[in-house]
Amino acid sequence: MAPVLRSLLLFLVAVLALAGPHPAQAQSPVATGAPLTGEVVLNRDVEVRVGPSEDARIVMTLSKGKPLNALGTPRGTNWTQVAIGGQPIGYVPWTALDPVYIPRFPNYGAPSAAGPAPGAAAAVAAVVPRAEWEAAAAGAPPQNGYVVATRNIGVTEFVDAKKRRTVTLRRGQVIKLGEVQNGRVDLLLPGRERVVAGFDGLLGVAGAYPVPGLPPVGTAPLFAAKLGEFVSYEEALRAWQAFVAGPGAQWRDRPPVVWPVFRSGHAFFQMGAGPFQGVELDRVCTTLAQRGLDCTPVELQTF
Repeated sequence: MAPVLRSLLLFLVAVLALAGPHPAQAQSPVATGAPLTGEVVLNRDVEVRVGPSEDARIVMTLSKGKPLNALGTPRGTNWTQVAIGGQPIGYVPWTALDPVYIPRFPNYGAPSAAGPAPGAAAAVAAVVPRAEWEAAAAGAPPQNGYVVATRNIGVTEFVDAKKRRTVTLRRGQVIKLGEVQNGRVDLLLPGRERVVAGFDGLLGVAGAYPVPGLPPVGTAPLFAAKLGEFVSYEEALRAWQAFVAGPGAQWRDRPPVVWPVFRSGHAFFQMGAGPFQGVELDRVCTTLAQRGLDCTPVELQTF
């Protein structure tokens, strides 16, 4: 045998000896971020097996959205043992499990009459007294929801499309929102002609209090569970209707929770559920996560 060929054969034998006869095993779930323990929810329909193997007998089938408790993933497998009510029921692929959503609340501190404390993150939207809401809601439906004045601000009223005069909005006054373009908004004030303002000093209104059937608003910070953002008020309202017709059926008797936010010279419209205190929002977001919905806590300023 030629020396070169003999050397090549010896090299291949050495490689095979180092590799060993055992087949490659799956990467450990610990290294791939599999949920090992804790509260989880199924992200798809799944068959539960008696052991951590595709060949193990099927003991039951569970539907997407089912909350479970993950007891652990045997090392070297991709199967997690799960339980219902503390009772182990079998194994499912760990990729079928998502951890239950646990919201992280920002530390805004207690609300004050002067608004957020210096250095605190700005509120995303507002909740206002029901009397203010109803006064603004009289007449035609709003084109783009409602805003509230966060301080006394001067806005411009155009009279007969020629004359202009300054109108003062008082802090806490709720106004219907008209067209929004190029960083300016049209405000629909009763008894006024076209009123135009900038974004500064205006905050979208997410809801009014008191809410029938709920305790009075206290001194604790309030939050909303934001479920989506849309480019138009109408689209956000349609999303709300779809929400309360499905996973949010418990809120179908409440007014829509849709509020404008101003960004880059335009208005966008966020939709969610609320208002809630922190503990309530924790429960709500957990429930919505189990129903397959993302849930983002946002701060609400109370007037």
